[in-house]
Amino acid sequence: MLGEVSVCKIFTFDSAHQLVGHKGKCSNLHGHTYKLEVVLKGKPLAEEGHSDEGFVADFSDIKATVQESLLDHLDHAFLAMGNEPVLETLKNTGSKVALLSFRTTVENMSAYIAYKLIQASMPLYSVKLWETPTSWAEVLAADIPADGPAYRLYGGCDCE
Repeated sequence: MLGEVSVCKIFTFDSAHQLVGHKGKCSNLHGHTYKLEVVLKGKPLAEEGHSDEGFVADFSDIKATVQESLLDHLDHAFLAMGNEPVLETLKNTGSKVALLSFRTTVENMSAYIAYKLIQASMPLYSVKLWETPTSWAEVLAADIPADGPAYRLYGGCDCE
């Protein structure tokens, strides 16, 4: 739309997961340093004298929303579908677990993140989630159904 601007804020977080039944080495418990790119799109605020005049969104507000909506829950956590053999041990030892109830592929994770940010009323355009320095998945907010994404049940990750 005419006059719209895209802005991006980048985050990193560390998490572990296990893709039970995967054909490759990602069936083993392992971790990633994820890189998350959150792209917002909209018309900059034109209210003269307002502190956010000229902004699509203040980067500090984006950071606070992403932190509260996602990173506090996902960072340094075991991302679980619920069928992982190690899950009970992690729970019993007080380890941080994010029970997501879907297969924790980068494709599913990017859709989950997009949905959570839409629910947080962000003017989201897209989410790009890097699993490794050479592998990512991207989801456009417009492709996320109002009642949430349909998660893929099978798939893998790139454990380079």
